[in-house]
Amino acid sequence: MKIPYKGGGVAFFKKMPDGEYAILLGKRTGKREHDKWSIPGGKYESYDKTFLDAALRETREEIGVDVLKAAINKEPVIYRANLLFFVWETYMYEVAPDFPVPTKFHEFSEMKFIPLQELRKYKLAFCVKQEIKTFLKYVCTK
Repeated sequence: MKIPYKGGGVAFFKKMPDGEYAILLGKRTGKREHDKWSIPGGKYESYDKTFLDAALRETREEIGVDVLKAAINKEPVIYRANLLFFVWETYMYEVAPDFPVPTKFHEFSEMKFIPLQELRKYKLAFCVKQEIKTFLKYVCTK
């Protein structure tokens, strides 16, 4: 693995009937982050022009979703991790309450919208908690 690892992902949030948010997460099957719940995303490739390009491509590859068609907010909330060994950008979008859970995906054994108040029951991948905090900070100031 080249240091620092560079990549991007997309987090989808939707408002539930009770007014609380849920996040779309999948249970990873790969060697790294195995059995941890994560957003779709992955490595920045040489042909990606930006981290957003990488995040959109990875989301399309992993869960078959065209992010810009699915999103309610066209300007994403952005979380950035800039560590010595890891540079990552997450683009967070809200989707409609009736947005379905993708049924065709790879690199995940299952995928679902998890209400934020239930996340403590799940083993989360690196950065997921920080991504959620960033999104909630944004929606609370709207």
